[in-house]
Amino acid sequence: MCKRLVTSLCALALASSAGAFAQGQTPDGLPLAYHLSGQATYTKIKASGESFSPSLFQFRADVEVTNGMLDGIGLQGMFGVPMSNDEKNDMTLDIKQQSAAYITLSNPDYEPGDLRVVILLGYAATELETHLPSLGDKQQDTFSGFSYGFSLQDRVVEGKNYYWALDCARYFKDDNLSIDGCGLGVSYAF
Repeated sequence: MCKRLVTSLCALALASSAGAFAQGQTPDGLPLAYHLSGQATYTKIKASGESFSPSLFQFRADVEVTNGMLDGIGLQGMFGVPMSNDEKNDMTLDIKQQSAAYITLSNPDYEPGDLRVVILLGYAATELETHLPSLGDKQQDTFSGFSYGFSLQDRVVEGKNYYWALDCARYFKDDNLSIDGCGLGVSYAF
């Protein structure tokens, strides 16, 4: 159920970003900004005293209010696909997919030449597959829950809408498992 909710929210954020080509504001005149990004993400998964570091490629889309009382508040959808797995002690760990939906909070006084700082608060789901060849055992589990992080964005070339983006987040944490990630990529603002 939760996985479907996150996937639906990601699709909604991506669809609303696609609408940015036709509109720069809502029907009632609320100004909006849209961002699309792609980034390679290094993850660190700690489980049972072991650390694994598979990598992902994440696609992000967000929409943000740029004026009025809600200035700096937005929604972001993220979807990650595997780039590589990691192996330790004859056990292979792979992230099959990752998705998240966030409320974004950024500085309402942000100017185009400034470093943009965004706080991410939301929900993430990560599907892990473990494989232990000696037992011939493959197991898939989904870990989901509260997720938080931050994004730093800086313009690549003055006057262009391309930004370097560094995003770091905690995707899941409980007593036995933590899933964290940092990604570097390029974002395009509409």
